[in-house]
Amino acid sequence: MKAENNLPHRPLFIVFDGMDGTGKTTQMRLLCQRLCESGIPTELTAEPSSSPDGQALRRALSGDTPINNSRMAAMFLLDRIGHNAEIEALLSEGKTVISDRYYYASMAYQGQGDDFQWVADMNLNCPHIRKPDGCILLDMSPEDSMARIRAGRSSDQLEIYETVAQQEQIRARFARVAEYLKDRELIITVNAAGTVDEVSERIWQAYERIVWAKQA
Repeated sequence: MKAENNLPHRPLFIVFDGMDGTGKTTQMRLLCQRLCESGIPTELTAEPSSSPDGQALRRALSGDTPINNSRMAAMFLLDRIGHNAEIEALLSEGKTVISDRYYYASMAYQGQGDDFQWVADMNLNCPHIRKPDGCILLDMSPEDSMARIRAGRSSDQLEIYETVAQQEQIRARFARVAEYLKDRELIITVNAAGTVDEVSERIWQAYERIVWAKQA
């Protein structure tokens, strides 16, 4: 099968990750729509998942059930293992899978200080967690990301990581993750500032890079 612009196609597992407020949800849907219109069956997934493990994580992220970083990282690992069963099933059906977040987020959010290597190792070395074909890492200034978040939600709907100070730290941690994995995985950092169409075109170019990298 040939995709848009005669790109070769096989089912791919692609992750969107990065700071909150960078437009992941919108851009994932646009890429999914563009791929489907090109004749490439594509499904969207997300972490935390909709499983009981994922629901427990969402309560923790909201601040309703405060837990420490180590426990949260372990909960994400458990949820991710279940999520991988869904990913593998979709890929076996010939579908490209686009996930909202993956272990990059665990490394950035829960891998603080000395915990970084532990969080990285338990995800990267787990035999039941698949390595993505590519990660599209959305990036922008913390001030802009928080402005987008606040525009879409009231203050009582913000999650525990959603402050400018936290976003500054998280941006630096995602940069650390990309640097740490640069020789092992394809991670493409995309500027998320600009109009929806401008960012969408940058993401399509990143998708093209992933496709051709898998042909090499």
